[in-house]
Amino acid sequence: MAIALPALADTPPDAPPGWWHTRDLVDYGIIAGSLGIFTALHLSTPIESAGIGPRFDPAHPAAILDPSLSGVIGRKYLVEDKEETVPALWVELAVPVVGAWLALQEGLPGDRDARHLHDTLVGFGEAMSVTLMATEALKFSFGRLRPDFQDRVRRYYCNRPDHAGVDCTGFTEGPLSADPSKVDAIFADGRRSFPSGHASTSFALATYAALVTGGHYVWGHDATNTTRAWGIPIEVAVFGIASFVAWSRVSDGRHNVSDVLTGAALGTAIANLSYWRRFDTAGRSRNSDEGASSFSLTSGPGTAGVGMMLRF
Repeated sequence: MAIALPALADTPPDAPPGWWHTRDLVDYGIIAGSLGIFTALHLSTPIESAGIGPRFDPAHPAAILDPSLSGVIGRKYLVEDKEETVPALWVELAVPVVGAWLALQEGLPGDRDARHLHDTLVGFGEAMSVTLMATEALKFSFGRLRPDFQDRVRRYYCNRPDHAGVDCTGFTEGPLSADPSKVDAIFADGRRSFPSGHASTSFALATYAALVTGGHYVWGHDATNTTRAWGIPIEVAVFGIASFVAWSRVSDGRHNVSDVLTGAALGTAIANLSYWRRFDTAGRSRNSDEGASSFSLTSGPGTAGVGMMLRF
């Protein structure tokens, strides 16, 4: 994909900014800051006083195994990334795949300006990073126990020399992980039920992708009956996939219904905010300027004077 900047000889001193401007540093800062906060929170242990549902006291772990709580946190633990319907790795891999697909959509018409491409990808990065940060902040603040937490407790304590008062009579299950270095992290993750990260991430991906597709091919200024014929099914499909991912978290016993509904609403809202503050109802970038650099999937002859070709 090539980006041809206007020739220097033809550019007046007061020409509008092209594909980048110093004001974009704010957006870059939001993305970097959100990812930094997300990482810090992800490596921290959620609060002990759960904001929703039963509370786990590390000093008295056996108390959480009260039979009266089995209907809330008594689901079977599934080995992460092996027995789950949609492993976390699949959702993580979907992020760069969707990003590449969005970039491809920008290049297909051949007449988009580079500013539009920049805003699409930066908006996508902001939607994903802010969603991750907000989701992790809520997980850390609420500390809700996952529906499989009782099984995690048994697997965690009954596979240690000191059972910490946990009754392991008849317990035959293996540890949370074959890798001892991961056991503590997986156990702590049992206190990150609200909201669902799978749901928030999937719906942020689906919403932003559907908006970009709609801005080009469904309701945008370039939309035609032909583009709508395949653009609308794509939008329906991405939301269908996101819904399946969210539903799998409930069926797998990883989350409650309220966890996935909140996650889906969170991802959808943040993706909408990220998109609409950059694009208008015709699908045009609010930051695009006439005369900004253009790009396409094929290279072409440059303008007269001193020119420069950038490839993304």
